[in-house]
Order: sequence, then C-alpha cells, then structure tokens
Amino acid sequence: MEHIGNGGLDAFAELVKRYQKPLLNFFLKLGVEQDAEDLVQKTFLKIYASRDSYRPCSRVLTFLFCVARNLWIDWLRSKCRRENMMREYSERMASVNPSQKPLESFLDVKSAIAALPPQLRLVITLTIYHGLTYREAAQVLNVPIGTVKSRMHAAIAKLRELLLYADTVEQRK
Repeated sequence: MEHIGNGGLDAFAELVKRYQKPLLNFFLKLGVEQDAEDLVQKTFLKIYASRDSYRPCSRVLTFLFCVARNLWIDWLRSKCRRENMMREYSERMASVNPSQKPLESFLDVKSAIAALPPQLRLVITLTIYHGLTYREAAQVLNVPIGTVKSRMHAAIAKLRELLLYADTVEQRK
C-alpha cells in the first residue's frame, strides 16, 4: 500500500492480481451472484482512491475485506428486495414443520451456508473461507471479538441443525 500511495501502478496491479480471486469468492459466498465482479472492481477502485490516506494499522488483507464488507453492506441496502426475500424465507422455514421441509435445499454445506442469515454467513465466510482470525474478522465487521465468537457459535449450531436434519431425512428413505 505504501508503494501504491507513492504512485506505484505496478504495486497496485500486483495487489489486484493477488486478491482479485479471493475477493470474488468472498462476494460469491455472501450470496452476491450477478454483481460480484462489479463489487470486486468497486473495492479496488475504493482502495486506489484511498491510497494517499491509508495508514497501516492492520494487514492489507484486513483493510481489503473492510472495504469489501462496506461495499457489500451498501449493495444489500440498495437491494432491499433480496433482504426481504431472506427474511420471508427464514420466517417460512421457522414456521414449517420439520417433516415438511424440502430435503433438497440442505443436502450440502454450500446450501446450508446460503440458508444462514447474512451476519452468520459473513462470519463463516471471513474466518473459514478466507482464513481471517476472530480478531481480524472483528476489525472487518467493526464489532467486539466476543460478537464474532458468538456469531460463529450460532452459525455452527444452525449448520449442524440444517445438516443433521438433511441426514436424518436421508436415513429415513
């Protein structure tokens, strides 16, 4: 980032090359499908725009995911429809008798993670898929480390519930 701040376009190109794919995966795992590439591009544009004001207080990866997280939040707000759909889905799934829930939606971990509420999915994505520590995830999310831990605990409990349910139904067949 120091080289980028000093006008090093090669350093910026290296940053893009190194983190383009992890950022794309980050957005995809958070449920952004059609706009994922646009959000990756916006992330790098924001980072380039802030090159002069960047002050190293954490790893570049943490800064990168902070910017990406903020863009994701903006995307969520602008896509109110998706948020409402997730809320309706969660309410519907909570009110359905477990024996009536469709097995197909919980056959694999990817489907189960996609069914998690956004805050829990975000913690799973940052820590498991992108290897951030709880402390780094807390910095990205701008929450206390204890909140990250409790969200991770809740996410794992929910995943266990979803995956065990799918396994139980499969065994009944």
